Amino acid sequence: MSDKQTAIVKSTESKFTEYIPFGAQDKIKLSVEMVKSLIAVKTKSGKTCSDTDAIKFIAMCSARRLNPFEGDSFLIGYDGKDGPTFSLITAHQAFLKRAELHPEYNGMRSGVIVKRDENILDLEGDFYLEGDEVLGGWATVHFKNREHSMHKRVRLQRFKKSWGLWMEDPAGMVVKCAEADALRSSFPTMLGGLYLKEESDLPRNERITKPVFSTPDPHGLQAPSPAIEVQTELPKEQEPPLNQVKALCAAEKITEGILVEFLQAVGLAEDDDLEMSDLEDQTLMMVIEQWPDFSARIKEAGK
Repeated sequence: MSDKQTAIVKSTESKFTEYIPFGAQDKIKLSVEMVKSLIAVKTKSGKTCSDTDAIKFIAMCSARRLNPFEGDSFLIGYDGKDGPTFSLITAHQAFLKRAELHPEYNGMRSGVIVKRDENILDLEGDFYLEGDEVLGGWATVHFKNREHSMHKRVRLQRFKKSWGLWMEDPAGMVVKCAEADALRSSFPTMLGGLYLKEESDLPRNERITKPVFSTPDPHGLQAPSPAIEVQTELPKEQEPPLNQVKALCAAEKITEGILVEFLQAVGLAEDDDLEMSDLEDQTLMMVIEQWPDFSARIKEAGK
């Protein structure tokens, strides 16, 4: 790192960057330490982002008025051949929110491109018939005062991965890519330089998860000490989320009640009289994906 970069890091490390996210009324604060401990998704080997990566992330979020605590943006890490690499990924909802509030936006239509028999068809939405071959996606953005609409067509093979939702729902995924391409071309000032995870070439083992602290922490639970290492094998993915979480708790000797109290403390569960079986699958999946951090923080808080 150069002397100039080092100086920037030192001067920024203890400071907060404040800004009002797009479409919001209240300011949020971001700091290098918050990004590194609460927002950045670590690589598979457990490495977190550098101070420079965190500063770049803060600068982009501030410039584009993205709110990582509401899932607008993510800092995703993966282990590359030259060491850990981190990329800023934008959520699909961030594209839609900006389009919705743009004075020129007059709606969008989108769908899939399929081959049916010998015909190439543009279908609305991501529904297609059994036997159709999905070739790509399309999206058209309409404007109130511009003469021509923005129309984009993208090939499935340009983006398709051989894992995850790309195998289960290629139509839905490629439609998102087409929508992002059309919206980015329609409103470059607001969306230029922003890309979805579906458009990226992130390796298969990287998963986007919501930040651990989506609301202020009323109990003062802090990020785990770097010295704490949790190595827990996840249960089989075909198990229901509730069973997976129960297995994780049993392996780490964390009671279900303590986990629920922790989720309430960090704003992921609201009701006071709540049992683990009452948690939504979305919350349980978040627990599974963030388990190393969650379990470490619970243990740190219990000391």
